[in-house]
Amino acid sequence: MSINAIPEKIVNYNAYLDNDKLIGLNTDVTLPKLEQMTSTVSGAGIAGEYESTVPGHFGKIEIDVTFNTVTEQSAELLIPGAKTLVFRASQQSYDVASGASKFRPLKVTTKILSKGVDLGKLTVGKQTGTKNTFEVIYLKVEENGKELIELDKLNFVFKVNGVDVLAAIRNQI
Repeated sequence: MSINAIPEKIVNYNAYLDNDKLIGLNTDVTLPKLEQMTSTVSGAGIAGEYESTVPGHFGKIEIDVTFNTVTEQSAELLIPGAKTLVFRASQQSYDVASGASKFRPLKVTTKILSKGVDLGKLTVGKQTGTKNTFEVIYLKVEENGKELIELDKLNFVFKVNGVDVLAAIRNQI
């Protein structure tokens, strides 16, 4: 994307469980929030305290996937064990120089463990809003073919824009 492009929106997306397309997803998927683990630092010569991040360490990471109705797929996601969910989206931006809309792929790959399901509501003429919640143990975000974030909690890997943040630490331990 050029510097003269204004990111606008997600045009559409599909979700996949392993290689099978998930059908009947509701309007959105709540992508993970990455919150780094911190510790408070204080002591002699420090005017108060501050929060220091622990490189590559994150608290719980959750993702929510909402279905229009109760489905076999939402039930299947409750089966214990790791599963791979992949979200492929098309992002639109406005190219200032040409005045045209441009489109870029976004791919979010997750390895997840089921935490539960909220079956939703039964209302005449409405969707149930069945919501599955998962713990994310692996996350990779790619935009326009470029790897932006890769976090593999169980293999001690954290990369940002291709830079392996934990490489030196892995070598030391």
